Amino acid sequence: MKTYRAACAAIGLLIASAGLAAQQYPNTSTFGVPFSKDEPWYQQCMRVADLGETPPKTAGGCHAGELYYARRSQAVTSQGEWDQVRACAVAGSDNAVLMMLYANGFGVQRNTDIALHYACQLDFIAKAEMEARVEHLTSGRTGKAPFDQCDDITSGYMGGICASIREDLNKQVRDARLERVTKKLTPAGQEAFTKLRAAAERYLDAAHDEVDGRGTAANAMASQHIGKLREQFMQAVLDAAGGKLPAASAAAYAERDARLNEAYKAVMGISSTQEGWPDRIGDSTISHAAVRDTERRWLAYRDAFTAFAARLPSPPGAAAVKLLLTNQRIAQLNSLARN
Repeated sequence: MKTYRAACAAIGLLIASAGLAAQQYPNTSTFGVPFSKDEPWYQQCMRVADLGETPPKTAGGCHAGELYYARRSQAVTSQGEWDQVRACAVAGSDNAVLMMLYANGFGVQRNTDIALHYACQLDFIAKAEMEARVEHLTSGRTGKAPFDQCDDITSGYMGGICASIREDLNKQVRDARLERVTKKLTPAGQEAFTKLRAAAERYLDAAHDEVDGRGTAANAMASQHIGKLREQFMQAVLDAAGGKLPAASAAAYAERDARLNEAYKAVMGISSTQEGWPDRIGDSTISHAAVRDTERRWLAYRDAFTAFAARLPSPPGAAAVKLLLTNQRIAQLNSLARN
């Protein structure tokens, strides 16, 4: 849940820097538009204003959001584990987690009024989001999926938080699939995979900087981009280990490698249109230095993948591995050039 924690921290800094701590009820500090106390959502919030739990004087050192989603993703969660989540959420005044616990009845008796009380205190939300969430909780609508803080979002900032949550959960699934395959490898194969995994993480860390940081949806776009790259990595490992990579000739790889060089030069040749930011690509926040660093780390990742594949029981040819990864990188560079 590192991605989720980082996203939450970023939002917290934004709130603190703007002086937007939740000191009012309902929390309307980030609406940015006028509202009337006669509106239905406001009346519903005031109806449950006195509900909720009193936090202790000292907060714990836990992260309730991480705990909540970790427990929710388990096949079975004990009462004691839900009690731990709730205690952490109360200690840290995590209104989102408390809202979800009571809305779903996880470890507590389901109580939509208490859930609504916490929903009315959530930070950094738009008025439309408040209206939708209040209506959701008071309508009695139920579905197969648990009620979630991301169900009714409208803001780009919350889009980033929710994209991070989805990516963290998806990463757990991918990691489990990779573990099932790689634990069957020889010691040499497992060692090669450890090195590959490290190279992949270094590459993905740099790939964050190949996403344009403009706009409130930037965090969501970055999470989606990294999620796509992680999905490609997992599938490439599974296909290589399962003997499913299409054969490729050295000549075919050489042709795509030349195309990669062309795509890289095309991106690096895009001049900045921003005064004072000469290294940026066009009007984006992406720098030539970031692309150069990502490309260097991608090359190390490609070579580590080739070395890993050679350690498999039925190794695919090096050209097959390089062709697959090169085509993926070309697509990324072409996307940068278009945008």
